[in-house]
Amino acid sequence: MDLEESRFRATWKRFLEVLKVDHNCSLADVCRKQHTTLGDMSSWMSRRGYSVKQARKDVVRDYYNGVAHSRTTTSSPSFTQIVPIMLSEEEFSLSGITITFNRTAECNRTHPLKNTGNYFLINGKRKIAKQG
Repeated sequence: MDLEESRFRATWKRFLEVLKVDHNCSLADVCRKQHTTLGDMSSWMSRRGYSVKQARKDVVRDYYNGVAHSRTTTSSPSFTQIVPIMLSEEEFSLSGITITFNRTAECNRTHPLKNTGNYFLINGKRKIAKQG
């Protein structure tokens, strides 16, 4: 194996190592650090069927397979369930909210009237809102 072949192999190996840590790393950065020209490296990769795109896919796939495998071996979940707090009807009310639509219609929500449902003002006219 000649010196150039050895350098390309070492650069490719280093790229794969860096890719495992930083999925967004570029081959150009690794080539600079390894003192290898990107053009020559690309030609060498092409002759051997190596692809940066495929290497990224492989590394990401291997990473997520490892994560999925490690999750199946744990017995308890690694998250805490948060139970939502139910708000009273008064707290949940959307009074004071103005909604503007694209086509000149504007809705201003008024306070609900007791036992008569919710009313809206649409273009200055009072309309009842159907619930459900």
